[in-house]
Amino acid sequence: MPITICFGCGETIFVPHQTPALTFSARHLRLDYLCALLLLGVSAGCSSSDRIEQQSQTAASAAQTVSMVLDAWTSGGAPFAYTAGTLQAIGKTLADAEAQIQSAETAEPAEQAALAAAVKDLSVAVAHAEAGLQAGNRAGVQKAKQDLQLASLSLATAYAKYLAPKP
Repeated sequence: MPITICFGCGETIFVPHQTPALTFSARHLRLDYLCALLLLGVSAGCSSSDRIEQQSQTAASAAQTVSMVLDAWTSGGAPFAYTAGTLQAIGKTLADAEAQIQSAETAEPAEQAALAAAVKDLSVAVAHAEAGLQAGNRAGVQKAKQDLQLASLSLATAYAKYLAPKP
């Protein structure tokens, strides 16, 4: 049964279904609960600046979730259906985050554009991972995971510039 998590400002996260426990570093974690915990830190404020920060944090959390799911799938710890559903749901989440970042009014348009571009790069990496998964192409999935890591670094850099004090 799908789980829906709703936040203020109209953000909705879909977790495709409950999963069996996965083992990470000798700890058993339910991935759906981990996703929810990563996203619960999002604030409920709705100003444009808050929305950009919120969506940037959501994108970063989503990228970490994808990375963990891909690691679990490649090691045989996550089933294909769960992995595919998670990638699809996170792809939608990232598309929504990008749209909300782009539509927010801000005094920092260059930083806003950099954040939106980084989130778009995350979306592209997730789409490539999904295509590799569907084709059973482990090398393609690994390449997409590398692209995801690079896009995550770009997002972190853009986010730091967005938050940096302005002269």
